[in-house]
Amino acid sequence: MLQSCDFCDAIKDKFDVYPFTLDEVWSRTILLDREPISIQSDRHVHLVIFGMDETAESIAIYAAHVAHYPNYIRNHTLRTRITMVSEDAEKVCEVLIRRYQHLFDNSFYRIVKPSETKAVRKFHRPIYDGRREDFVDVEWEFVEAGFQNADLRKKLQLWAEDDKQLLTLVCADRDENKNMSHALILPDSIYANHIPIYIYTHREVALHNLPNLRLFGMMDCGYDTTLPLVEMAKNVKYIYEQCYKENIETATEQVFYTVDIDCEERERLWAGESNVKRISCISNAMSIPSKMRSIGLGEDDWEKFYDITQEEVEILSEVEHNRWSVEELILGFRPCTDEEERDIAADVAKRKGEYKSRMIHYDLRAYNALRPDGTGKSVKIYDWCLSSCLPLIAKSLLDKKGGQK
Repeated sequence: MLQSCDFCDAIKDKFDVYPFTLDEVWSRTILLDREPISIQSDRHVHLVIFGMDETAESIAIYAAHVAHYPNYIRNHTLRTRITMVSEDAEKVCEVLIRRYQHLFDNSFYRIVKPSETKAVRKFHRPIYDGRREDFVDVEWEFVEAGFQNADLRKKLQLWAEDDKQLLTLVCADRDENKNMSHALILPDSIYANHIPIYIYTHREVALHNLPNLRLFGMMDCGYDTTLPLVEMAKNVKYIYEQCYKENIETATEQVFYTVDIDCEERERLWAGESNVKRISCISNAMSIPSKMRSIGLGEDDWEKFYDITQEEVEILSEVEHNRWSVEELILGFRPCTDEEERDIAADVAKRKGEYKSRMIHYDLRAYNALRPDGTGKSVKIYDWCLSSCLPLIAKSLLDKKGGQK
């Protein structure tokens, strides 16, 4: 609910409210791109989650928010794949699909029962497949199988040995003992190839000298009260607004660069922002580390602001648009139908906003198919500006921690 509505002024004027669940926060400890995925990379992230309850859903949706990489631009088959495994996957996934209807309407997904002769029970293509360019760089797979299913274990072994996949496993059942048990009886190739296995548990346990086992969900390290994501999100908002102002005043399509951030103005802009837009800025901030890693930078490389080349800005701009598209679909927006597109195109300045207020977004389309907005300028300008300023946005992490990582 809090992703699609705002608080009343009586609350907004007195409190800063940041809704979260611990499951969401713990999900952020799972590293999917443990090696940089550049535009030339032939590897794709594959996240396998055992479980389909609230914790598993938080992990899956977090991955959908952040797992966007440059190589999809070069090859649209290199989508991030999220596989969810459960003995009642078909039943549970239908609830998930209804909850995020527009995300799944515009995604590839399939429901698989490996124990049956015809394993694929349903294969879904994006509703505009074949008529519009693909713009959702995440695909889904729901596997109805028990942990000991022989076909599933064969698949796990093949995935672990596939050097084109950057595989990560998560044991996310609510039963902590079951998670640990499952993590210790995976196919041998999982351990031999050092595939990371994340285990959801609230207590310290011995890891049996297996370096690829990682615990998450610990109660004593659940939430970072310094709010580093919020600090980066404030910078995202500031740069977006400065870009908008500069571009409107100059009426050009040159990328807007800023070398510093006015902290007082940044706080003023953030204070006046709606809760929905704040969540959008935070979603952007969550993806910044993987974007920087994809071009060889870390969070302490903010001083390399001018080292990002124009080519890298262009690449990261398209990555940002793909990320934003999935974010908007998760929030409940949908693309325009062909008829709605024609209606908006007849008067973009007036009708684009009208449709947006009804959760229908004119810009939910492939990056190369984006069209000018009501001012006549390219909407890509915002992606360019945010991408060129990535190290400056990440600098807030150092500022918040006194210059230390």
